[in-house]
Amino acid sequence: MMSREIVGKEVIDSGARIVGRVKDVEMDIVKWNVTGIIVSTGFMRTRTLLTGDIDKVGDKVVLKVSIDKAHKT
Repeated sequence: MMSREIVGKEVIDSGARIVGRVKDVEMDIVKWNVTGIIVSTGFMRTRTLLTGDIDKVGDKVVLKVSIDKAHKT
């Protein structure tokens, strides 16, 4: 999946709460892999989540954990 395909997707935590929308993707440019996603959680607020906290990516991005327990970077 290309990064442009994930940007804009709604993010839902394990408790089925809507967290926000994917604003951008963080990448390790040396290894060419995604390290996290930047989620817009409200007006002028963002949160970066690690890829280890992501369970599935389809029409929506579903987290393995609640947003309160997600790892931050």
